[in-house]
Amino acid sequence: MRYFTLISFLSCFLFSCSTPEKSNRKYTYFGGEIVNPNTNYVILSKNSDYDDTIFLDRNNRFMHKIENQEEGLYYFKHNPENQVILLEKGDSILIRLNTLEFDESLVFTGDGAAKNNFLIDLFLQDEIEREELRRTDFRLSTSLFKKKQDSLLNLKLITYKKLVKRNNLSNLAKKITQASLIFDYYTRHELYFNRRYEIGGINATKRLSTSFFSYRNKINFNDEELKRSYSFHRFLNYYFINASLSNYANKLSKYNNQSGSTLYKLDLIDSMIKHPYIKNNLLRRFTTNFLLDSKNDYESDKVLKHYQKISSNKKSKMELKNLARSISKLRPNKIIPNQDLITSKGETVKLSSLFKKPITALYFWSMESKDHYVKAHKKTAYLSTIYPNIDFIAINTDSEQEKNWLKTIKRHRYNLDYEYEFKYPKCSSEELVIHYRNKVILVNQEGKIINPNTDLFASLFEKQLMQYTQLSSLEN
Repeated sequence: MRYFTLISFLSCFLFSCSTPEKSNRKYTYFGGEIVNPNTNYVILSKNSDYDDTIFLDRNNRFMHKIENQEEGLYYFKHNPENQVILLEKGDSILIRLNTLEFDESLVFTGDGAAKNNFLIDLFLQDEIEREELRRTDFRLSTSLFKKKQDSLLNLKLITYKKLVKRNNLSNLAKKITQASLIFDYYTRHELYFNRRYEIGGINATKRLSTSFFSYRNKINFNDEELKRSYSFHRFLNYYFINASLSNYANKLSKYNNQSGSTLYKLDLIDSMIKHPYIKNNLLRRFTTNFLLDSKNDYESDKVLKHYQKISSNKKSKMELKNLARSISKLRPNKIIPNQDLITSKGETVKLSSLFKKPITALYFWSMESKDHYVKAHKKTAYLSTIYPNIDFIAINTDSEQEKNWLKTIKRHRYNLDYEYEFKYPKCSSEELVIHYRNKVILVNQEGKIINPNTDLFASLFEKQLMQYTQLSSLEN
């Protein structure tokens, strides 16, 4: 009933008798309701020139009027989740979502809703089918794989044609909705190649006929209208990974070293992509991934310098320079950067004061991901009974959430002696390079880093703990 009340109220505002037809409207409206909000605002952004923070009212609803609008794909974010929305002049779009099931609950109504519901349905369907790809489809022969993917594509094209027939879509809307399903189809072929390479190396991929990749010749790698399309960027990501695997296999002397594959990818992107936004996004993604995985400062510096030469995004260049500096400080045997923490009693303590046992495992969590922090605390509670010489310290990374953090850890009856939060979350998260939820940093009693980047839920994690515990006992 609450949902229909919202829709009725906003519909009266947007679609009253005094409201002109969509084609004559000067403005675009974007509004809706957030159930179980994580913050009191949403963000709508398109580029560096357009980034609007829209605050929720006391009923967790919002309404936003866009003037002088640039049509196309926008990012809609409600921390920590985000999704893409297609906005055109005259649209009056309402959303409703529940943060507990962000993508699954997202529904659009109003003028412009059909194209966006189509896009979100495709996104969710692709997630389901991706699981089947991993489980069975990559094991199929090339001919059977292609036959199945062609069949799925044809079914989606039928749905797309129905969308076009039932709705007066603009050429832009037709292009973006169709491209979303087409590029999902292309990406699956790239993933198939990638899996073949993982199993049998470059020789296994040579068996794929050129017709398998015939679609590659049709692609505009500099498409302005698709520059924010999730499907388009996902395809580009795997395309350049595969292109690098194919060409780097020739052992070109220029790239024949630890960082060679990444350097080759960066050069390939630089030669093929002219669109600044698309190029800079790809360059940043591959450089970031390399820096996070690199175990060698020399190689990291070489890749970073090359990235700095060919990227034109000044902000990203500074961010990656800082990232590389932070990663360098987290190498094994270095002293972990000291951080200010807040205890459950509201006191400020230094991170270095916590290292009382031979090994301390620091793991991180946010209230925005309940499923993760519940599992993480359960896992560490179990591990602490097996490894009494290891302290498992939980650190909350949320900003300005001290009261809610305290309520959360007390409600779950976590051991308050092992619960802390960052006093300066943004700064500390950057210094300790907390880039994924499952990250654990292992340090010894002196604060020296044992492992700067292991995974709490990886199958290897317990083996690592056992190995480090044995080494620690031998040293002592």
